[in-house]
Amino acid sequence: FIRGKIKIIQKTEGYRFNIDSLLLVDFLNIKSSGKIIDIGTGSGIIPILISLKYKNLKLYALEVQEDLFDIAKRNFQINNVHVQIALGNVKDVKKIYNHQYFDYVVINPPYFKEGNYKNIQEKIARSEALAKLEDFIYGSWYLLKNKGKLYLINITERFSETVSLLKKYNLQPKRYRFIHPSINEKATHFLVEASKNAKEGGEIVEAPLIIYENPKEKKYTDYVWNLLENGF
Repeated sequence: FIRGKIKIIQKTEGYRFNIDSLLLVDFLNIKSSGKIIDIGTGSGIIPILISLKYKNLKLYALEVQEDLFDIAKRNFQINNVHVQIALGNVKDVKKIYNHQYFDYVVINPPYFKEGNYKNIQEKIARSEALAKLEDFIYGSWYLLKNKGKLYLINITERFSETVSLLKKYNLQPKRYRFIHPSINEKATHFLVEASKNAKEGGEIVEAPLIIYENPKEKKYTDYVWNLLENGF
């Protein structure tokens, strides 16, 4: 992946990462060192991508599925990336980590409340079978230091729900970016940066992120193509 800069083991059937992970890491705006955790790391793709973009962060990950936990550990080893990974559910985060331990949290949560899936691994990764969006956001609040930042991606049909939950747990949205399949199509996903215990106001909505220049031919825009080719 990314011209061979990283190598990823993943199953042919079950959970497989997609471009959302790349777009989420591209959205990160971190100006200092510190501790960052990816909640629900899956194959471990997000911490590995973060290691390409930022060299001074201490990387952590949490994964609930034991088989994916093992795959992530192998991926970290293959890519020579040091990540402290734990096996557990975000709902049990208080048993795993100390309160306010992290400077940054990254989540690519299950997008759907329910649905039909080919196998249990994909069901857990894609739907709220084991943890709901609120569990991920509450867990992020618990883990973050004061003024720490949360970065997440979700589908636009859950935009207002996501913002409401962020505000419920004093995670104030500060930056947004909407993702469109093409320039003439409505947004399907959004990215948000939220800051713990920050004041309201000063939100920024960045320029739309367009995936395809020609959706019929699956031709990526220059921006996305450059990410896929060169990384960050």
